[in-house]
Amino acid sequence: MIDKPTRNHWIYMARNIFLNIKNMWFLIVLCLVSKHKIAFIGGLLAFIIFSAVIKWYNTLFYLKDNMLVFKAGLFSKSKQEIPFDKINTVDIGQNLLYRVLNTCAVKIDSGSTALEGADFKVVVKYKLAEKLREAILNTKTDHIENEEVKEENCENQTSKTITLKEILIYGLTKGKLGWTFGAYFAIENFLGQIEKFINTPFMKKLVNAINIDDLEPKSASMMILTVISVFILGYILITLLFVIVEYVRLYKFSIKVRNKNLNISYGLISKKEYSFPIEKVHALKFKQKILQQLLGVFTVEVVTIGYGDEKEEKAILYPIANKKIMDEFLGKLLPEIDFKGEIRKPPKSSFRRFVFKRTIIAVVILVSLYFVFKTVPSAFKIEAISIFILINGFLGYLNYKNTSIGVSEKTIRASSGSLTKTTTLIKQSSVQAISKAQNPFQRKGKVCDYKIDIYSNTFGEVVKVRHMDESITELLSENLIV
Repeated sequence: MIDKPTRNHWIYMARNIFLNIKNMWFLIVLCLVSKHKIAFIGGLLAFIIFSAVIKWYNTLFYLKDNMLVFKAGLFSKSKQEIPFDKINTVDIGQNLLYRVLNTCAVKIDSGSTALEGADFKVVVKYKLAEKLREAILNTKTDHIENEEVKEENCENQTSKTITLKEILIYGLTKGKLGWTFGAYFAIENFLGQIEKFINTPFMKKLVNAINIDDLEPKSASMMILTVISVFILGYILITLLFVIVEYVRLYKFSIKVRNKNLNISYGLISKKEYSFPIEKVHALKFKQKILQQLLGVFTVEVVTIGYGDEKEEKAILYPIANKKIMDEFLGKLLPEIDFKGEIRKPPKSSFRRFVFKRTIIAVVILVSLYFVFKTVPSAFKIEAISIFILINGFLGYLNYKNTSIGVSEKTIRASSGSLTKTTTLIKQSSVQAISKAQNPFQRKGKVCDYKIDIYSNTFGEVVKVRHMDESITELLSENLIV
C-alpha cells in the first residue's frame, strides 16, 4: 500500500518548466527586445522554475482507508479524497521519453461531472503505478481467501492479443477516401507552386528547349485515365502508410480480464494501459466502414466513464473483430450485453424518407448552384449533379438498410449509418432516458425518431435511430430498468 505521502517523478517538474516556457513565449520575446534583457529573462526563468518546483513539492498522493487522497496547489492548496468504489478507470500511459526513464503518466477518473477530464493525474515510476492500480482495483473486487482458487482463476483468465493479420485487415479496410482527396489537392497545389517557378525567365528558356507536346496527353480520355491512375496510386500509398501507422499504434494490442477488471494495453512507441471494472461498461459500439460492412468485420468500442475521453482518443475495446470473435470472446467477456432478441427494421414506407427526401433536398440545392456558377460549362455541371444525386441516393439506401432497433430483457440494440454503420448494444440499466420525436409527415406514416441517452461522462452520448415504427415505444418502456 502507498500509505505515505508520495510526490511526482522529477520529470513532472521538468515538463511543467518546458510548458511554462512554451506558454510564456510572448513575454520572453518582449524581454529580448528590452534594454535590460538579461535581467528580465533571468527573472522570468527564475519565476518559471520556482513555480514548477513549488507545484511539484505541493503535489502529494497516498492511499488511506480504501480511499485515494490527492493534495495539490501552487499557492492555494486543495485536498481531494476519492473512494475506491467511485473510481471507474485507471489509465497508465507512456510516451517514448517516459519509457526511457521507466516512468508513466497515471490518470484516474471517477466520472465526476463537476470536473473536466480526470480527477487525478500524476507521473511516477512504472512499478509504483502498477502498485497503485492493483491496490485500487483489487480492493473493488471480492477477496479470494483460498490461494488454490486464486491460482486457478489466474490461469483461466480471459485474454486475447491482436494478430498481424488483424492489424493488416484493420489498416486496409479503414476509410481513406477523404485522405486521398486531401492528398490529391495538396499535390495539385504543390504543382501550382512549381508552375509559378517555371514561369521565371531561366525556366522558360529550359522549357522552350523541350518539346512539351510530346509530354502532354493526346486526348481528354487519356487525361482522365491519368488522373484516375494517379488517384489509385495515391490511395494505395496512403493505405500502406495507414497499415504501418496502425501497426505502430496497435502493437501487441491485448485485452485481459482479471478479478472482474478489464485490462487493455497497446502501443510500440507510446504505450497505453487502461483498467476498469467490467460492471462499469455501459454499452458496446460496433463501427463498420463501407469495406468492413462488405467483409463482415467491425471495430468494437466501449462506452464507459474515463476510457477514451481524452482528446482525439477512441475507446477501442478491440480494433477489428468478426462474429466468431464476438461469440468466442466478447460474448463470454460481457454476457450481460449479449443481445438475443427480435431485430426490427424500418417499415417499407420509410424507404422514401431515407432516399427521396434527402435526394430532393440535394436537387434543390444543386439546381440553385447550377445558376450561380455561370462560368462553369453546362455539360460539366449536369454530369456533376447527376453523379452527386446517384451517390446521395445510394447513401440513403445504405442508411435504410443499416437502420434497425431491437429490445430484449436486458439489452437494447440500435443500428444506423451509411458509409459508417454503427451498431450499439446498450445495457438497459445504463439507459438514462428514451425519447421520441415526430414531425407531421412522420405522424401520418406512424413512424418516429428515437433518441437513447446512455450513462456516460461524455456530453452528447446519444444513440439516434430514425424513421422507425412508433409501436416500438411501448416495447422500450416495458423493458426499461429504472
